[in-house]
Amino acid sequence: MTRRAVAAASVSRHTRDHGITWLAVLAQAPQSMSAVTYALHDNGFAGHMARSPEVTRYYLQIPPTDTPEDWPDERIWTELGIRMRTSEFGPLRQGPITERAPVRLRSDVLDPLQHARLFLAGDAASLISPSAAKGANLAIMAAEVLAGALAEALLHDDERGLAAYSRTCLPRIWRAQEFSHWMINLLHGPLGADPAADFQRALCRARLDSLRDSRAHQDFFAENYVGI
Repeated sequence: MTRRAVAAASVSRHTRDHGITWLAVLAQAPQSMSAVTYALHDNGFAGHMARSPEVTRYYLQIPPTDTPEDWPDERIWTELGIRMRTSEFGPLRQGPITERAPVRLRSDVLDPLQHARLFLAGDAASLISPSAAKGANLAIMAAEVLAGALAEALLHDDERGLAAYSRTCLPRIWRAQEFSHWMINLLHGPLGADPAADFQRALCRARLDSLRDSRAHQDFFAENYVGI
């Protein structure tokens, strides 16, 4: 409600629907890979992220019109096996699926992040696609900046930090949005068979080859994946 009220005031909203949907799956199953894993396949993207020794989060790219009911357990595990099975790790370790929900990849930023004495942080300030896992990072960053500015205002009657809150946070938010957009293009090749799709798949392969072979590209990825 607060976000909608601010957006209706003298605030600009920058939004983008990336046209991609993931099915977020939580499985009562040990991790099948030794680390966070992204898989690119002609059928679409798949992801593997351990949540605990006995719980694993998976993502599956699905058609935007699909619903969770279209994806029973057996279909999910079959498709994950097609997209993620490797010679190194073998078949996925399966278990009951306790949660499945569609996630539409969207980006949304308000500018500025404040209106009068109201300040926005976390998802109220900006929404970011989960492709680069930056949502929590941005929320913590904004909360830290705002907490410091509020402390200065309350303890020392210095409101310069509050006045500069948006100017401090927005560059980092946009840097995270840019990297998230880069990850979307890296992880999602076009589906279907036509000349335009073939061209885009070749570009995607070139990006992956550069990330595998180029130290400069690896440094860029590491700095942005870990450092934002």
